[in-house]
Amino acid sequence: MKKPSGRMAGTVAAMALAVAGFMTTAYAQTDGLPTIYSRGQISYTSGGVGQDEEQAFEREAPNWPLALQFSGVGGEFIADVHVSIIKRDGTKVLEAVSQGPFMLVKLPPGVYTLHVAYKHQEQQKNVNISGHASAAFRWNVQ
Repeated sequence: MKKPSGRMAGTVAAMALAVAGFMTTAYAQTDGLPTIYSRGQISYTSGGVGQDEEQAFEREAPNWPLALQFSGVGGEFIADVHVSIIKRDGTKVLEAVSQGPFMLVKLPPGVYTLHVAYKHQEQQKNVNISGHASAAFRWNVQ
């Protein structure tokens, strides 16, 4: 195969960097949490289905800058919540779907807006990350 040269090599390198910026890396945990996904400075995990995972999330939540909890009618835990986290300047730093009633997120200090949706019902909250913050969302739909 012919090696790209000059302008073509620069274009190929720029494209590789652009793709790498959008890639998500996943790695397994040994602390009882489900897989942690990482994208740039942002890492997150979600789950909490089953007693062991629920306990792992409750135990590990204080070690993460942001802890989210999702519940439905009667306080029942829910999953498949669409989560978007937006920085104060309007930059979207995370878009994910929860795999359970809990989501832990590592992100830099700052003010963020959380946009969450479950069964087409949206909610929004602002959080200030300066150590640890948490937010609970509840829907009245099944």
